[in-house]
Amino acid sequence: MATYIIQYERKGCIGAGVCAAVNPDNFVMNKDGKADLMGSELKDSNTMVFEKEMDESQLANAKMAAEGCPVNVIHIINKETGEKII
Repeated sequence: MATYIIQYERKGCIGAGVCAAVNPDNFVMNKDGKADLMGSELKDSNTMVFEKEMDESQLANAKMAAEGCPVNVIHIINKETGEKII
C-alpha cells in the first residue's frame, strides 16, 4: 500500500473551510479562522508548512480537500516516488 504526505501551507490559508468540510478526519477550523492539519508536524516555521503521512485509504478525502482549497495550500505527495499529485 502506498504512503502519501499531506503538506499544508498554513500561512497562506484564507479560512474558506472547504478542507474541514470535506475531510474532517484531517482538518479542523481553528479559532483564528484558519484550518489546522490534525496530527501533523511543523516542517518549516518560516512558511508554516505542516506535514502528515497517510495511507491510500485516506487519499480520496485528502484529494477532495486539496482540490477544493481556493488558494491551493494543500498538496498531496507520493512519499515513495516524491511525485506531487496535487
